[in-house]
Parts: sequence; C-alpha cells; structure tokens
Amino acid sequence: MLTLGFSVPSCRFFERGVAFMRSVQLFLVTSCCLSLGACGTYIPSQRDWPNDTAREVADMNATLVRSIVCELSYAVTLAIKSDLAQARDRRNRRAYSRFLASWGVEVATDLTVTENSTISPSGIWAPVSPASSIFTLSGGISGAAVSTNDNTYNVFYPIAALYKPDLFHLGSQERPCRDPRGNREGSPLVDIDLRILPLLQSRIQIVQLGFATDPDESDLLVNEKNVLTQTVSIKETVSGDITPTWKFTTGSVNPSGNLFSTGRERKHQVVFTFGPLADGGRKLTPLAESFHINEQLKAGLRGSRILP
Repeated sequence: MLTLGFSVPSCRFFERGVAFMRSVQLFLVTSCCLSLGACGTYIPSQRDWPNDTAREVADMNATLVRSIVCELSYAVTLAIKSDLAQARDRRNRRAYSRFLASWGVEVATDLTVTENSTISPSGIWAPVSPASSIFTLSGGISGAAVSTNDNTYNVFYPIAALYKPDLFHLGSQERPCRDPRGNREGSPLVDIDLRILPLLQSRIQIVQLGFATDPDESDLLVNEKNVLTQTVSIKETVSGDITPTWKFTTGSVNPSGNLFSTGRERKHQVVFTFGPLADGGRKLTPLAESFHINEQLKAGLRGSRILP
C-alpha cells in the first residue's frame, strides 16, 4: 500500500502558488477587457476627439479644399503678375509665363489616420525554496491591434480659373481667402504656405534664361516632358504607455516592460502636378496624367484609382 502525505510547509507552498496564479489570471482578464475599447480595435475618425463627428470631418475636407485653391490662386497670380511686371522692363517686352494660360493643375490629397494598441503583461513566480534549490517561473502574453482610415481624392483646375489679379497683389503675402480666425478644422495643411510659388517661378525663370524651351513654342518636341510636380506632407504622432508593477511574496506581475501602449498617427499629404491641358481643356495631357499617377505612387498614396 502506497501512502502520500504533505507536510504543513508544503501545503502552504501550494496554496501560495494557487493564489498567485489566480491573481495573474485576474490581471490578464482585466487587462484584455480594458484593451477592447482601446485604439486599434475600431476604425478611427479622420479628426481627433471631441471633433470627430461625420459633420466635422466633412468640414475639415471642405476647408482643406478651400485652402488648397487659395494657395494655388495666390501662387499662380503672383507668378504671372511678377513676370508681367518684369516684361515691361525687358528689351523684348516678352512675358515668359504665357504658357500657363494653356496649363492646368491636378491635385491629389491623402488623409491617413492610424491607431494602434499593444498589451504585454508578464509575470514571475518565485516560490520560497530551500537555499540549495532556487526555482522561478516566468511568462508573458502579448496582443496588438492596428486600424487605419485612409481617404484619397483627386481634383483638377485650369490655371486660367485660378488667376485672380484683383484678389492678390505683388509685394504682399496676404491671402484674403484664408480664415481670419485661424481655424484649420483639424488639418495641419490648412492655411499654410505650400511652397507652390517658387515652383512656378523656377519654371518661368529657366525659360527666360534659355535653359528650357517655352512650352508654347511651335517647334516643341512631341511628348517633351513639360510637367511640374510637388508633394507636401505633414505627419503627426502621439503615443503613450503605462507600466504598473505588482509585487507579491512569491512573485511579481509585469516586473519589466510596458504593460499597455497606444498611439495615433495622422498624415496629410498633397501631390500637385502642373502640365499642359489636353484637347477640350478638362484634363491634363496623357503624359502629365502619367506623371501625376507616378508621383502618387512615389508618395505612397494608397487607394488611388486614377486612370490617364
């Protein structure tokens, strides 16, 4: 007959281990439940809380388009006005910005918001052991969630429609079309200088200096690459983590590392492509359209379905 027996210290050792494991189990369940309402487990809004309703997202998109048109009009008008003013002092009286009258600009915007959460609890069980034998048991579990909201849209404008000589004036950086209250409606690209004017002025200048042909010249080579492109983007990242630690007589919970971390990344970018108008004046030439698509691919604009 085989008899099994446990001494009092052995029973206490077993009870402490069970209590510790129950504490770890309760901690894991609680942490997982809390993480269900965290970033990355639902599709994020394009705007930050509390301005994240559908109406406020629509306001942001409308404001961004208004701002883009404002910056385009400012750049186009000042580039042409400056060239016309200089033409009066040139011997040949020539305006080198004439080609812009038969050009257009295509604009692609990409608004991306990404949220993520990670939970990585861990524990160490170190029961009271004899001096000659030390036993520890450690373990951990981790989980992560990532969600993305990506909006992309494309608009086109003839340069002639953007020329507003009565609204913008040489020697002034004032944009009357900007919101006087400074309200950006949640987009970092609203009502800032997108650096379009230097792009247009550089193209006019290289024609003037003879480093490039005038796009309006009749002897222009077929399919010559008279296209201007520019990409601007702003990325904002916010992240945080918590690292609580519990210590017990026979172990500890989450002794090292982050228990819970979360983050939100917002990236707004715009691709501008200037080029000659196709027949009919309602879109760019196929070559310019190809450049526009290529620039979007280089910029990483996902979800673009624009065909030349």
